[in-house]
Amino acid sequence: MPETTPGDDAADLTALLCDFGGLWTITRTPNGYTAQRRRAPAPPVVFTAETVGALRALLEHGYDTAKFAGVLRDFGSEWEIERLDPGSAWVAVSRDGGHTRVIAAGDLDSLRASLSRALDDAPEDATGRSVRGQRAPYA
Repeated sequence: MPETTPGDDAADLTALLCDFGGLWTITRTPNGYTAQRRRAPAPPVVFTAETVGALRALLEHGYDTAKFAGVLRDFGSEWEIERLDPGSAWVAVSRDGGHTRVIAAGDLDSLRASLSRALDDAPEDATGRSVRGQRAPYA
């Protein structure tokens, strides 16, 4: 490998950053250079609304408030539902006695589907009725 001067090294690094800087984090270390693959960006969020007011609500909250209200209406009596951080996962927690269940999902539609499946998997008593959310009888 030919010797390079500091000026050549800087020019080569600049060219390298132009070619690969979007996909790699390239840094200089005492032992040379390192390149670490950047995380893949999340897919873009696209909001669609029929009115400007509805679009404003979507942009202010970062999610469809009507859809969230529907999930709360359908599952809120048995699950605590919240968004961890803006732009991150939704989480639902159910505490049945000493048993805690946690469901995480990337969006409200996935959360609704997971909660529906969890309801279908609810334990049943001897008569076949769901016992989710019921307290055990005292002996």
